[in-house]
Amino acid sequence: MIEAEFAKEMITLRMIGMVTDEDWDHAVLAFQQSLGDVFGLHLRPQESGTLSVLMDWERLEEWKQGARIACTLFCMGYQDLVRRIAIIGSDEWKDEGERLTDIYKNAQFRFFQAPERGAAVAWVTGR
Repeated sequence: MIEAEFAKEMITLRMIGMVTDEDWDHAVLAFQQSLGDVFGLHLRPQESGTLSVLMDWERLEEWKQGARIACTLFCMGYQDLVRRIAIIGSDEWKDEGERLTDIYKNAQFRFFQAPERGAAVAWVTGR
């Protein structure tokens, strides 16, 4: 399951249990409905990267086959809108997080352990 929260310049994605293709379909629909047509049209701001993404993988158990591909395709469509990505999770997911650096080449990326949640939010929001 994916729980998504959208703010003006920050997206929070909580991945819980097993993440499936259908979870990504729902997250994409919520993304488009919350952030509107500007992002659906793939318009790019003059300066690169205006969004921050907080991925909470603390309760992620596994990715169902095909879900990683759905994630990758979605992420590639919005790669130059993202300026920072923080992932909160266990070392088990560190390699998976590093995969995102291949997609978001211009974004800053950091991985945080669960007890570092406050630091992750502060870093990803630039506060």
